[in-house]
Order: sequence, then C-alpha cells, then structure tokens
Amino acid sequence: MTRPRNGAASAALAPLAERRRTLRPEGLAAHSLSSAVVVPPLREAIIEGQLPPGTRLSESELAQELGVSRTPVREALAQLERDGLVTIVARAGAFVRTVTIDDLNEIYETRIALETFAVQLVAQRLTPVGRARLEEVLARMRERVAGDDHAGYTAELDRYYAVVMELAGNATLARIHEAVLVPVRRLRRIAMSHENRMAESLLHAEKIAAAMLAGDSAGAAAEMREQLVTACQAAQDVLLHAPPRKG
Repeated sequence: MTRPRNGAASAALAPLAERRRTLRPEGLAAHSLSSAVVVPPLREAIIEGQLPPGTRLSESELAQELGVSRTPVREALAQLERDGLVTIVARAGAFVRTVTIDDLNEIYETRIALETFAVQLVAQRLTPVGRARLEEVLARMRERVAGDDHAGYTAELDRYYAVVMELAGNATLARIHEAVLVPVRRLRRIAMSHENRMAESLLHAEKIAAAMLAGDSAGAAAEMREQLVTACQAAQDVLLHAPPRKG
C-alpha cells in the first residue's frame, strides 16, 4: 500500500481545524476535547476523502494542528477505530482504514436487518409531525437532484436516514445504525457523482416513504431491502473502479 507523505493529515485538517478552533469552548477536559474538537474534523476529512485510505495519522502532528495535547488525539483515534474509519497498528501508528468488499457485504447485511425493521416501526408509529418531517426532507432531496448537487444530496440523504431512525422511536436501534453507517458515507459521496445514481436513490427513498406514509409495514421493508441491494452494488462499484493512489 502506497501511503501519502507525512504531514498530509495536517494539511488536510488545517482549514477544518481553524473553523472549529473559533468555536472551541474553554476549559474542556481531555475526553471532552476528544469528542468536541478532535473527532469531528478527523471524521469529516476522512468521509469527504480529504484523508484517503492509507494516510498515516501522526498523534504529534494532529495535536499541534488542532491545538490540543496528544491525549485527546489518542482517544479520538481510538474512537475512530471503533467507528471503522481508522486502523491502529502497534508500533506503527494509526492509518485511515481501507473499506474492503467483505466489509461492505457485512455492513449492508447489517443495514438490511436494521433499516427494514426501522421502516416497519415508522409505518406503525408515524404521527402528523413525522409525516411533515418526511415530506420536508424529501422535498430538499428533490431540490438537490434538480440542481445536480451531489454533495448536497448526500447530506440530505444522511438526514433522511436520521429522520427515519428518529421516527422509529427506538434509541438503541438508532445508536447501532449510526455506528454501522459511518464507514460507507465516504463511498456514498463518490457513488452519488455517478450518472443517474442520485435520481435512482431519490426514487427509492420516495417509494420507501410512500409505503411508510400509507402505514404499509411490509411494503416499506421490501422497498428498503431493494434500495440497500442497489446501494451495496453502487458502493462495490466505487471500490472496484477506484483509481490507484499516488504516493
């Protein structure tokens, strides 16, 4: 594996770190610094592709760039490893993790179980407020497709899934789903730039929502399963056709 040069992480994080530094609360403990100051820009840079797979994440460089000690950086890297975004190798350091085809198959098998259950719960529990929230996020997704806004659409798609999980009314389910979803977000952003993928994704989302709005639990689950099979194939295509990285 060809790894980007040392300092690549610092360069990618600089603008994100500067933006967050202006919002940083004073007097935070190390654990709070990890979750509030270190994890968000690292996660964002990995998901957005600014830190590609194989990038070495130096504790000392990250600490200096983010204006914290090495302790919250170490805690943040451990959290990102649990999220499936980072690999920590003893005596070698931390690296941005490469998602494999096997990883994707496991993730999407799990997503099918979680998300088909979630939409069934939504279909059974949907309130007038929940209906309005679903319709609102779908309207924003349609606007992004009409504007050919790939980044904006993927952000709204993330929001769509967040709304579905919230409306399902099961906090444990939502927590598990969030952990499962993190590693595929970076691949989703690439996949959505492919021709017709946004429109195809929107069509699936509309069919799922229509079934939930109609109170059709079985129909919502079937539509969600079909959507996830298609999404898994799109994510696999991203991995299989990714250009080789340059050193």
